[in-house]
Amino acid sequence: MAPPIGAVEASVAGNCGKMDTNRARMRGISDHFGIVCDMRVVIAPVNGCFTSGLTTLLDVLQTAEGLRRSLNVEIPSIDVEIGGCSDTVVTRNGLTASVSRRLDQKGCADIDVLVVPSLGAGASAEALEDALGREDIDRLIDVLRDAPLPPVVAAACSGTFVLAQSGLLDGHVATTSWFLTGMFQRRYPRVGLDMSRMVVRSGPFITAGAGFAHIDLALSLVSGLSRELAAMVARYMLIDERPSSTLNLAQAYLGSVDELLSEFESWVRAHLSEPIKISDAVTALGTTRKTLERHARERAETTPHAIIQRIRVEQAVHLRRTTNLNTTQIARAVGYRNASTLRELIRSDTE
Repeated sequence: MAPPIGAVEASVAGNCGKMDTNRARMRGISDHFGIVCDMRVVIAPVNGCFTSGLTTLLDVLQTAEGLRRSLNVEIPSIDVEIGGCSDTVVTRNGLTASVSRRLDQKGCADIDVLVVPSLGAGASAEALEDALGREDIDRLIDVLRDAPLPPVVAAACSGTFVLAQSGLLDGHVATTSWFLTGMFQRRYPRVGLDMSRMVVRSGPFITAGAGFAHIDLALSLVSGLSRELAAMVARYMLIDERPSSTLNLAQAYLGSVDELLSEFESWVRAHLSEPIKISDAVTALGTTRKTLERHARERAETTPHAIIQRIRVEQAVHLRRTTNLNTTQIARAVGYRNASTLRELIRSDTE
């Protein structure tokens, strides 16, 4: 099992002196992570990658650069390139992207942010295991281990496995795709896994969850330059005008894999502001507690209670972004009596 999050963070704080080798390879890491000037972003997709993971990162970051000028020209510019070890990358759906930056010692020397999007292996642990053994992904892992690292290294969805495989996340806290939690913990026990947050920052690393968490990752990068610009991008792209994207993603995934879990999530959303009892849910769904727990454990490597908490936290984050409700009001809206409980669960960098 992965070490407790608090223990990992304490270990990181208490062993900074042991990290001199890694830190020496990185350019300009600040004590307060998240602020990057003149942001040169290189996205490092691999063949077969999740198409929307790549295009979402490009769209959000390039939209931010376009809006930056109208908001405040003093905000540092955002330059986005596609990097790799070959001339082109072909996504899972056949989109061919040209690689403008070779990821080697020279090519990594002046990058501010390096992002590894989803590998596109789907929900299959076996497919992801095979992907992690591919030659092109091995080369990318070698780049992360050997080349000069930028101040910020980020990944989303199964791309987080590339960072973990390189060893860079050892002693840090990260998140990943919720349906790959068990596999991540088994493979990388030295990484503290925090599945309560959509985006996790730990030292120079940012990790994000499944699928459309690429949106949240991109906005997190933009907010490192300007929170106002990030909010403007979200409004412009209608990102915050709809329910949390990862909630919808989780429901869509569960619906394609397990009808009972999909129905359970729908029932939870419909009763989110109420005290939720598993006994009430299984009665409404015409099943038993043991059956629901078995489906959650075998099909999603989680528990019904964990699903409820994740939905509540993500909805709370959505309400905080898109409404003027205070924390106490948001806590009540998502079923928590105590606002302090919600604050502890969210642990957002904006608090």
